[in-house]
Amino acid sequence: GYVYFRNVGERVLIGGGRNLDTEGETTTDFGSNNNIEKYLLNILSTHILTDCDFEIEYQWSGIMGFNKSKLPRVERLPTGIHVAIGLGGMGVALGSLVGRQVADLLLQS
Repeated sequence: GYVYFRNVGERVLIGGGRNLDTEGETTTDFGSNNNIEKYLLNILSTHILTDCDFEIEYQWSGIMGFNKSKLPRVERLPTGIHVAIGLGGMGVALGSLVGRQVADLLLQS
């Protein structure tokens, strides 16, 4: 039920709002949700970028990954594939740190 945003250079990254359509967001299918999209655009224009015009450069949807430990899983699998999964809905907040951890693993292999 949260809205997350942060600066990325001269841009803003925003996401969240899944609580607006819990049933529609409980899925393994990729795809945008028009109601959530409109909600986030409204937040962006009325609370974050209030005094300027903006355009959407890119948007995407994702599937939230959870695990029993509630900690991200960052490791090299026996097949040689590196994974960074199970961020528990905190991908925007944890993604940079987890990305560095995967990079360190790749450099070690």
